[in-house]
Amino acid sequence: MLKVLSNLTDLLLGLIMWPLAAAVIYYYPDIFYSFTASVSSFIINASPAYLAGAIFFLLFRFNLLPFIKFPGSWTREGKISLAQRLDTWEHERAHWFFAILTFKFGARIEVLDKPSELGHIGYMSTPDNTYNWLITIGPYFFPTFTFLLLPLIFIPYEPLYPFLQFLLGWSILFHIVQNIADVKRNWSPSQGSYTDLTTLTNSNMTWFSILRSRIFAIIMIPALNFVVFTYILMTLQQNF
Repeated sequence: MLKVLSNLTDLLLGLIMWPLAAAVIYYYPDIFYSFTASVSSFIINASPAYLAGAIFFLLFRFNLLPFIKFPGSWTREGKISLAQRLDTWEHERAHWFFAILTFKFGARIEVLDKPSELGHIGYMSTPDNTYNWLITIGPYFFPTFTFLLLPLIFIPYEPLYPFLQFLLGWSILFHIVQNIADVKRNWSPSQGSYTDLTTLTNSNMTWFSILRSRIFAIIMIPALNFVVFTYILMTLQQNF
């Protein structure tokens, strides 16, 4: 039964892929307006703890704190650093979430100690090795750490709120910075390799399938980020 649901979901996602992209283009002004309105309102009304968390992440990420170094340097020779493992776990967990959401139960992730022959340091696999574009594009618009923290805002314990707001500010900037890095890294694969953003529309690495994948990514990644962060910011303002 799950196999049938998984296959039907993959088929449906394949059918709506380009009509959805066309609809996104049509509604882009509305999507962007809603996003900018939510950002403006959030900035005006948000607790300073969000900003503190975001600033701390930037200082930490770019080694601007005198008393602690970003864990990108915490590594042994030939091994993946703690920072890379954290980034990879967050990325692969988003793949995993959308695999489960599309009925691919039994999906699992693996974070490697050192890069594979193709240069990859993490994988998400499904039991039958079938995927869809939502699974593939998931990490580029879904802030895993932010959504893990979001349910905690409903805990009725006010002394927790400033710390939680700090962590949410940190997680939002983590996603933005890491997302930019992931898009840049996965836009052009090394010779003989593949990436998420070149296999969105087809696993065959022909120039045409790569072009289609990039066009779809250009359309959908910004729009989905606008939609997701509009939801997050509105939720934080209404409930926190």
